[in-house]
Amino acid sequence: MSNPATVIAAGGVVWRERRGTRQVLLVHRPRYDDWSLPKGKLTPHEHVLQAARREIEEETGQQVVLGPPLGVQRYTVRKNGVTAEKLVHYWSATPIDDGEFQANNEVDEVAWLPVDKARSKLSYPRDVDILNCLGRVVPVVATLVLLRHAEAMKRKDWDGKDTARPLSTNGTGQAERLTAVLGALGVNRLISSDAERCVASLTPFAAMTDRHINLWPEISERGYDANPGALGGLAEKAWKPGKVTVVCSHRPVLPALAREFGLRVGKFSPGAFLVAHRLGDGRLVHERFSAP
Repeated sequence: MSNPATVIAAGGVVWRERRGTRQVLLVHRPRYDDWSLPKGKLTPHEHVLQAARREIEEETGQQVVLGPPLGVQRYTVRKNGVTAEKLVHYWSATPIDDGEFQANNEVDEVAWLPVDKARSKLSYPRDVDILNCLGRVVPVVATLVLLRHAEAMKRKDWDGKDTARPLSTNGTGQAERLTAVLGALGVNRLISSDAERCVASLTPFAAMTDRHINLWPEISERGYDANPGALGGLAEKAWKPGKVTVVCSHRPVLPALAREFGLRVGKFSPGAFLVAHRLGDGRLVHERFSAP
């Protein structure tokens, strides 16, 4: 018998400050009679960031935005009568509203607890390990999402100006799916090259959130070729305290743009992105994702 596929799940440590005390949100699952961190399996074709936010809301009633990653749990579970590996990705998560919890078959109780009491109440040491990572990645001063535009029509198939080259059918789908991912990250500031394929990558999210897309011609292919030095000084404008900023640009420009922003340089396939968090102590925490 072939090995069963790895089970992928996602969740988070939901936290808040109350009267100078950090509290975290735990869930009680009647099926196992345990206290754990909110999490759940991905649905087919669901991006892991979208899944983490959805599962947290379904289990706790809290709508959240995701912050820095807290680690990955690896353990085995029974699946279809055989043993399978399970991977659970966790992020720091902060509530954006006072959601109302409703008991259900999966979770019948939730509890906001100070961190020390939460450690004692958690049923699994692996959850305690994840919780212990929270203090290392908060507070966050600013967040930057560096995005390569979604898949565009091939140059050979487009007769117009390159700056007007649109997204392909697949790229349009990527842009639509990006809305949930950017929403999970709490993006509230949009910056784009002035090329159509970059603007179109952010347009669905901008329309959904009623936000303006700020155009930076200097991060387009044409603008960069004309004056590579124009990227100098953009880091100060991009890293805006208290904001979660997405910057959408092009494959040839992204390495130089990443260096300007103080981020790791790497390859970006269409629709791929890097999420970086600047912490209160000056450190950067970042992770890369493929297109949704």
